[in-house]
Amino acid sequence: MYHRIDELRPSLPAITRRLTVSPADFQAQMRWLAAHGFRTITQLQLFDALERGAALPPKPVLVTFDDGYRDVFGKALPILRRLHMHATAYVITGRISHGDSSFLTWGMLRGLERNGVEVGSHTVSHLELPGLSDDDALAQLVDSRRDLERHLGHPVQWFAYPAGAVDARTAALVARAGYVLAVTTSPGLTQDARSPLELHRDEVLDSTGVAGLAALVGS
Repeated sequence: MYHRIDELRPSLPAITRRLTVSPADFQAQMRWLAAHGFRTITQLQLFDALERGAALPPKPVLVTFDDGYRDVFGKALPILRRLHMHATAYVITGRISHGDSSFLTWGMLRGLERNGVEVGSHTVSHLELPGLSDDDALAQLVDSRRDLERHLGHPVQWFAYPAGAVDARTAALVARAGYVLAVTTSPGLTQDARSPLELHRDEVLDSTGVAGLAALVGS
């Protein structure tokens, strides 16, 4: 789980810096994965493996980006393309609709998809769902999905919980909204086919580096 891929400027707020991986570090990490036999997979491959028992390539890994920052298009995508890697970008649709220059545009999202990066929902406003009523949570889930599908022209069934916040009620609402896979921020290397809406992820930070990534993937 990544957030931003950008230069680590001294002026960055502490929380932003923590969630920002430099392009040089990101490139080194992706090259390390490729050199050590890891294969990036798509959401559909993961779904087919969990729900239908389909085979995955050796050492599969899912690379994801949360929030929808523009640097995923400008700085992460060129690295992924050179290495022929897949990824998924979970986007906050309200920030796209409001034209925030820090975030991806609809055109950029279509460009990501043309180049092997899938798009999933991260709600409309990045509100933590367990604290919302059923109606408000469903609005966040359904409206973001509809917006994505309208602009991208195909079903969008992948979801990431804001701040990783999930409980049984929330997961049930995610299913009602039509999502079939959803990721948390709970670490772990083993995914459970019985819980496709509570998948594990390991967070990559500014301090992780290549050695830290190797430790995260269990190598």
